Amino acid sequence: MKKTKNILVCPLDWGLGHATRIVPVVEMLKNKGANVIIAADNSPMDFLKQRFADCEFVKLPGFEPRYPKGNKMALKMALQYPLMMNAAAKAKKVLGSIVENRYIDIIISDNRYEICHPKTYSVLITHQINIQTKGVQNIFKPIINNRLKNYLMKFDELWIPDVEGEGNLSGNLSHGTRIPNPSYYYIGPLSRFAKYAIDDVPIKNDLMVILSGPEPQRSIFEGKLESQLLRTDLKTVMLSAKPNSSEIEESANILKLPHLPDKEFAKAIMESGIIVSRPGYSSLMDLAHFGKKAIFIPTPGQTEQEYLAERFGKTYNYLWQEQDALDICEAIKESRKYKALKLRNDYKTLKGRIEFLIS
Repeated sequence: MKKTKNILVCPLDWGLGHATRIVPVVEMLKNKGANVIIAADNSPMDFLKQRFADCEFVKLPGFEPRYPKGNKMALKMALQYPLMMNAAAKAKKVLGSIVENRYIDIIISDNRYEICHPKTYSVLITHQINIQTKGVQNIFKPIINNRLKNYLMKFDELWIPDVEGEGNLSGNLSHGTRIPNPSYYYIGPLSRFAKYAIDDVPIKNDLMVILSGPEPQRSIFEGKLESQLLRTDLKTVMLSAKPNSSEIEESANILKLPHLPDKEFAKAIMESGIIVSRPGYSSLMDLAHFGKKAIFIPTPGQTEQEYLAERFGKTYNYLWQEQDALDICEAIKESRKYKALKLRNDYKTLKGRIEFLIS
């Protein structure tokens, strides 16, 4: 009789994106009969407990950075680097205990580069093969990418959530550079909404705002948008991405919801004319699944989001604005000229890799 595999799934806890995008991975593992144990912390733990109530959960301490209010992102992140390394070392110790006490056969880590174990088959899900830098950060790019290379080589497999070749989502983040680990697979974009393909539904809301990311920039983004939208008659749904809250707020034209289950979330996306969000990679994968038009407002100083916003603007004609120059009415007017990108994953490669792991 084939042994049931114990598979530890560990998402990064910088916001909800890494937790949401592993949903199809966990679903496939469960469908194949694996015993899935989820190791998480903070809001990803809250979200995944709601989404997979029948899974076993263990706390794996993470590190959620604080972003500055101003434009000193590079300095702020550099100052937090020792704290990040300390948190990673602590997580590595906890991981060793989890692997030993729960007889873990396989680890699947989403962007937690420290989460691998020499005695356990380890898989890393990442789209960050070539970190993008900007301005003064370019000085540190060789050091960053060299350290990243060392991390990537420690895993038995790399799963890149994108398509290979043209028409990809991540651009230079995971294309156009040599991948240091030879066991890599482009598994296609991952979306928590993979099984929801709701087409041709009536539009009920002018906008849907999806808030995300670390504080204080998340709240600054929310405040700027809300103050502008309240001066319009645009019917708006604003999702706060707070899975552990139940507070609902409603004003003349804005309905603020803390969280929505996947099916309701998918429906709300399709019932909205335009989506306003950060261009986080998980959000891009979700929007490409539905083929929804969007306006992107990157987190100030977050170089990956700035790169993706510029790339989608040039390559796929998506509108984006800087947060400090946010003019939502002008953005809506301009975005009506553009078409949305639609890219759905058949999940064949991911299914193949999971079948390999389970066998």
